[in-house]
Parts: sequence; structure tokens; C-alpha cells
Amino acid sequence: MTDNRNIGAGPLAHQTGGDVRQPPDLRTVGPRSNDLVTLRPWLPSDLPVIAEASRDPYIPLITTTPSVYTTEEGHAWLRRQHDQAAEGRGRPMAITTTENGDVVGMAAINGINWAHRRAAVGYWILHRYRGQGFAKAALELLPDLARELGLLRLEALVETDNHASQAVCRAVGFTKEGTLRSYYRIGDKQRDMVMLANLLPPTN
Repeated sequence: MTDNRNIGAGPLAHQTGGDVRQPPDLRTVGPRSNDLVTLRPWLPSDLPVIAEASRDPYIPLITTTPSVYTTEEGHAWLRRQHDQAAEGRGRPMAITTTENGDVVGMAAINGINWAHRRAAVGYWILHRYRGQGFAKAALELLPDLARELGLLRLEALVETDNHASQAVCRAVGFTKEGTLRSYYRIGDKQRDMVMLANLLPPTN
């Protein structure tokens, strides 16, 4: 694996603990943009993007993207994103270029723990769009969204040798907190993962 993958952080599977209110329906979270990218909900018309992602040697290893794409698998993937948002577990969004609307990847706040007001970030960029600043631009939009949701901490897990993704996280305010040894299974191997976090000041 190279250090310029820009495939980014994988999901964290936090469980909601404590007595908390009913999680909100995050399908109401709409698009948000900066000069380079727009994050928007996934659409059925985006299935060719999922098909392309499934052919990447790495993306299916760290995400729920099917490793063997079929139309049925594509629609099932879209339903999982819809259900995650509807149940308040996360908000997966397509990364599109602000200039022309091409879908270049995915960014998400996921694994939300409403009791402890923390969540994870995950993102990936299609191979042909890597190295163009799209990952950093997309990740820049997630802390403000997290604050709007009342979250106080965002976490990212990145492989120890994925220096490009670690740099992206640091560039938007994440700080390395340590290395979790043999923490995450990718393919057929246990991997050490760097934990990075961004502490968000409360809005009130």
C-alpha cells in the first residue's frame, strides 16, 4: 500500500449507552459546500460510483462497499446509508465537486454515540480523483456538522502507514492520541491503527 491513498478513516462501531433521547432522523441533514466540494445525500443515480468503488483494491476492505458489485448489491448499499441516517446512527454523504457535481467519493459522520456526544468520521476517494484535495475539503465540512448535532468529539482511525490520510486529519484539526495495536481487521490481517480526535467546543 502507498501513502497517498486518500481512502481515509474507517468506521468505528460505538454503541449508544445510557438513557438518551430518541436519536434524530439525520435524513434532514442537507447538503453543505465549500469552494471545492459539496456533500449531499446518496442517490440511486450514484450507483455507477459504487460500482467503481467496488473495483478498488482497498475501499471494500475498510467499508461496507461490496467487493463484487451487482445492481442488487448496489441498491442494498444505498438502503444501508438511508437506514443509518434514518435511525440516527450516522450521516453518510456523497462528495461531489462544487464545480460540476461529479461524485468523487464519500464522507460520513458515523458510529454516533449520543450519550457521550461523540462520533467517528470515515471517507474515501475514488482512485482517479485522489491527490486533488477532495478528501481534505470534504473533511473540513464535518466538524461544523458535528457541532450542529451537539457532538463534542470526532474520532478517526487511520492505518499507521497511511501518512497521507493522517495528514488530512491533522490539517483540519485532528490530533493524534495514540496507536491502537492490532485493533482493526483489514482483509486477512489485524492492523495497528492511529487514533486521531477533534474536540469540538459546545455551541451553547
